[in-house]
Amino acid sequence: MIKDILAAACLAWYLFILVVCAIGIVQIYSNYSTKPPAPVSSSLPLSAIPHVTVIRPVKGIEPRLYDCLAATFHQTYPISRLTIFFCVSSRDDPAVPILERLLYDFSTYDVRLLVEDEDPNLAGRNGDTHNLGPNPKIRNMSRAYREAKGDIVWIVDCNVWVDRFVAGRLVDLLYGFTPSSYGRKYKFVHQLPIAVDVSDLSHDRPQSKPIISVSSTSQLSIGSLKRSYFGGLLEEMFLSTSHAKFYTAISAVAVAPCTVGKSSMFRRPHLNAVTASDSDRDPGIDYFSENICEDHLIGDLLWKNAVPDEICVSATKEGKVPDSPSWRNPSVASWGNHGLLSHSFALQPTRQLSLDAYLARRTRWLRVRKFTVPAATFVEHGTESLFCSAYGALGLTSLPWCNEILKVPRTWSAFLMLWTISVIIWCLVDSQMWGLLQNSGVLDVGDDVPFWVKRKKRKKWVEWLQAWLARELFAFPIWLWAVVGGVTVVWRGRRFWVGMDMKVHEIDAKGTESKEDMGVVSTADARSNGSILKGAPVNLGKVRAE
Repeated sequence: MIKDILAAACLAWYLFILVVCAIGIVQIYSNYSTKPPAPVSSSLPLSAIPHVTVIRPVKGIEPRLYDCLAATFHQTYPISRLTIFFCVSSRDDPAVPILERLLYDFSTYDVRLLVEDEDPNLAGRNGDTHNLGPNPKIRNMSRAYREAKGDIVWIVDCNVWVDRFVAGRLVDLLYGFTPSSYGRKYKFVHQLPIAVDVSDLSHDRPQSKPIISVSSTSQLSIGSLKRSYFGGLLEEMFLSTSHAKFYTAISAVAVAPCTVGKSSMFRRPHLNAVTASDSDRDPGIDYFSENICEDHLIGDLLWKNAVPDEICVSATKEGKVPDSPSWRNPSVASWGNHGLLSHSFALQPTRQLSLDAYLARRTRWLRVRKFTVPAATFVEHGTESLFCSAYGALGLTSLPWCNEILKVPRTWSAFLMLWTISVIIWCLVDSQMWGLLQNSGVLDVGDDVPFWVKRKKRKKWVEWLQAWLARELFAFPIWLWAVVGGVTVVWRGRRFWVGMDMKVHEIDAKGTESKEDMGVVSTADARSNGSILKGAPVNLGKVRAE
């Protein structure tokens, strides 16, 4: 009896995961295979266009950092309605020369460089380094949030590239702007994260001899894989297959918050209102300075709390010209919790990410999630192809009615055959998804788009299969080590332990700076970003285009 119950549970879980995957696949093919319309917000009268503050926290030199940060300035959103803050922990950060170059190249924008060490709330005669908790990213962004202009805050990680319509389309989704009327508003909007491995590209020019070929004639074998870049292939594979399916599916059914925070937007007064209960912290993002995984927690808090009355009232006037008839006679707004932006990605280029760095990054991610979403984390290994297929095969070959009605033999050979068929189908579906997401035609291809975004990625089937198998085989060991291997994480060059209350505690003052957590790559990568510069500023337009 118990055996039959367990077998039925295995089969039910397998079918449930197949349904979730099917929802994700439908969402991806429906929402990421066509180009979107132009943003509505950008075409409104200037007085009706909301002001957006863009906060980009920076730590070290990331691959194609200049390209990623310059994308902020290429938005079609009106320049007078954008304020941009680049945030670093100190002026010794190796990314500072790149940030100064961006300020020089885009001097007509409302853009500033904010340094945590110079934050009056954290340092200096009137400040205290303990005014905030230990979360380094929150400490980095705190001043930018406090000095933000307008109601909208858009937080974009420094290693993310977005197309030129994203600011306007995120505002449309957040405020419910549509071409014909006002639609549903959202508390929080975000983008689907996708990694793009650019290890095959030369440091400076795409036509140079590549480090790794990803053309249709490339050859790659597991035995010859270099630890210096294999992690990037696995990161790309994970975000373009397994993660993308579940991320879009959960966002579609909207049963729980699901965000990784690479690119997210919300109303600052709304977050301030739901975080005002902490008398020891300023309202807003400072509320989360004791926690790690702040991006998820921000979304989670906004999801779980009702929209305050004052926010509902102000939201009825969004996108309307002051003192106009519609302004004086606002309509009641309907609200959704989280909105996932379709037809666009938050693209993260990775370059020569080592296998060790990939394993450390995935372990850190899971180790934090086991406290923020414990139930989902503890069953996550069962969503991967190898384990999930085993559950399905076990259920089909163990249940008596499967043998009686479906004529499935109750043998290990039948189990192996069913498992193999399931894994093969899973693999084929993932290959199609990878091809769509890595070569999607929905992205803008204007003159300001970097070449590594425009190019079409192709891999020989054997090469792709090797990377897919490696990703799947590593999934369970990573999960096991993250769940039972401790509570310590290394993040932004500092070591923390995570408590059951989701609060982080720094283990030592300095920590050990790792290549992956610092985002520091090679000297050649720094040169490709234009950061190794001497003398007076020079125009880096060619660097951006190459």
